[in-house]
Amino acid sequence: MNSGRPTVMAASNSLRQVRGRVEGYFWSSKILNLLSICCFLAGALYAISMLVYPWFVSPRSWKHVQLVWDRWQGLNVGMLAFLSSVIAFNISRYNAEQQRAREFLAAKAFLPQAFSELSEYFRSSASILAGAWGRQGNENIDIVRPQLPSNYRDIFEKCIRHATPEVGQYLVGILVQMQVHGARMREFLRRDDGIIRINSDRSNLISYLYRLGQLQALINKNIDFARNIDPFDSKPLDWEDFRNAFGNLNIWYNHYVVDDRTNLEGFTKRAIERNNPN
Repeated sequence: MNSGRPTVMAASNSLRQVRGRVEGYFWSSKILNLLSICCFLAGALYAISMLVYPWFVSPRSWKHVQLVWDRWQGLNVGMLAFLSSVIAFNISRYNAEQQRAREFLAAKAFLPQAFSELSEYFRSSASILAGAWGRQGNENIDIVRPQLPSNYRDIFEKCIRHATPEVGQYLVGILVQMQVHGARMREFLRRDDGIIRINSDRSNLISYLYRLGQLQALINKNIDFARNIDPFDSKPLDWEDFRNAFGNLNIWYNHYVVDDRTNLEGFTKRAIERNNPN
């Protein structure tokens, strides 16, 4: 039962490092935005002090304004050079942002295909998990393991590289869950002496079914975004999202009941409350 835990932990830790790098990049972008705002405010204050305020200080004359500018000539030269650098930097950032948006749009064109292939994989996984519900523990079975799509990682990687922070975090979250799901499926379908054995502990099955429904719900949430139909939906998953996802996977949640507390619907709703405390 515990043989797959190191694999699950290794996959989770690896993807957590990727998420940390992505978060670091996004935080640096936010800091640059904040610095640009501070520079703009400093420039506005400088312009008011040098171009507006001298006209309202006695004596109000062009000669007085020229004297002020001459007295602060060193500061003026420095500020003009600084503001020129800030403007050039923001133009460069704008051009880079436009290039990023174009590259993300090109990468996102393949996202519906990746989502479709993953949905097929999820349905195959759900069929195996659902079939194990009525079996005996550690029963030998003749079954073909579902094949994980081969190219979704490359598509996700390109999208994450060029995505906005919200979209990047969303895709990284799916990758994390995919790694954990793959490790759990290997744990669930153990191969001993060439024979596949399943672990049909019902509490574990409910957890696996919940995680599989979560993956399908995450994909359903933004399939129209991937198709350029709707904007990105960043709202957390709710029960309706899970209910639809279970239906897509042919998982009839009312069927998976051990007792009043250990059942798929209750397990899912408690997880939603934990993930969305507000």
